[in-house]
Amino acid sequence: MKAIRYLGYAALGVAALGLVACTTPKSKEVAGAYQQQNDAGAESYALKENSGYTDQERRNQYGEIINSLKAPSSQTYYFSFDENVVRSSDYKAIQIQASYLAAHPNAKIRLEGNADNRGSREYNIGLGWRRDQAVAKILEQNGVLPSQIDMVSYGKERPAVVGNNEDAWRLNRRVNLIYEAY
Repeated sequence: MKAIRYLGYAALGVAALGLVACTTPKSKEVAGAYQQQNDAGAESYALKENSGYTDQERRNQYGEIINSLKAPSSQTYYFSFDENVVRSSDYKAIQIQASYLAAHPNAKIRLEGNADNRGSREYNIGLGWRRDQAVAKILEQNGVLPSQIDMVSYGKERPAVVGNNEDAWRLNRRVNLIYEAY
């Protein structure tokens, strides 16, 4: 009986060793490289994916890289109540985005149309979509290819500010322009 018990322990030990031996060791640090060509030559940037950085620190690293590449950043354009007309004060900013996109045909953006919480869900989805189209039209008129633009309308589903007052409503009537690829 003792021999069978020891044999069982030995088999259990061999099985445990087999499981440990089959696992893939984790690398201490996984780095992704982002390369930039400039007049002085090539520079390499590494972002540490699993090295203890918080999500915010990682986003800051990506932001620093993008700023160093002179790429435009994401922007937000605001609209008047129940309107889908781009404000004249936003035209220059949209044209700057269009210049970058036209010069970089592999760059892609996503337009996210939003509305305040007044009105039905369906109406606000449509209003967000019309706001997307208004911004996209200006971009396309300035040389951006339609294939570079993705559009989505969230209506009132993703408020920037929660509230039932004019300040909250004003900040929620918007289109976010977000870069998906530079």
